[in-house]
Amino acid sequence: MKIRLLRRVTQLSTIAMFIAIPMLNKRGIDALMGSLYSLAIGPIWITDPLSGLQVILTTLSADSTLIVSIAIPLVFTLVFGRVFCGWMCPQNALSELFDFLSRKIGVERTFRLPPTPMPRYAVLAVMLALTVILGFPVANLISAPGIISVQMSGYFMEGAVGVELVLIGVIVIFEFFVIRRGWCNYICPVGGFLGIFRIGKTMSVAYRKETDQCIKCGECVKACQLSLNPMGGTMDVYDEQFLCTLVHYPIGKAALQ
Repeated sequence: MKIRLLRRVTQLSTIAMFIAIPMLNKRGIDALMGSLYSLAIGPIWITDPLSGLQVILTTLSADSTLIVSIAIPLVFTLVFGRVFCGWMCPQNALSELFDFLSRKIGVERTFRLPPTPMPRYAVLAVMLALTVILGFPVANLISAPGIISVQMSGYFMEGAVGVELVLIGVIVIFEFFVIRRGWCNYICPVGGFLGIFRIGKTMSVAYRKETDQCIKCGECVKACQLSLNPMGGTMDVYDEQFLCTLVHYPIGKAALQ
């Protein structure tokens, strides 16, 4: 199975899972519970690391269940990078859909900015500071994947959605007309926090000069929705990769998908 198809299947499966969870729970089937803030698969809990950190900051305590539930996605991120963003995040799937539509109808964005993680890290720092000051998880208020999963649950469980979905609409409009993939590139605190956790061995997509297979066609830059340029070294400078290909390979004619 091609990597691109596998990624699409994973994206759709994630969305389907969060549609199925409330429907199963209504029928008393609790093998799966929760949202992208905190998800239970049988006896195993998996917590969004940023949400878990906010719990620790507001309560000044953490039990073993919380620590383990945070550690699971963090270890995964250390090995595979921000693969959650590219493969599972429902906001990313939504953004990719509208990016595709914008290109089809020829929308010209207002701004074109180079990718940089600094604005996202600034947003993350402000959110964490407010969490400590106000005593509640402020970053969760703008956690797009968490909001989408909770709102899907609310709709299929109770037939209603909350005002939080307004943020998702704003993100779509912002990215459609103002800055291509602006939320993921410059704002998202969840992706910003995951981007911190990488080491030298973390999986990445990179241009390997020793292979000498690159023909400088630029197709990889065009295909990458984050406008990253492996040939220009930005893969090493910025913690932006969504691991759309989930491989480390010599870039030649193949474009990132």
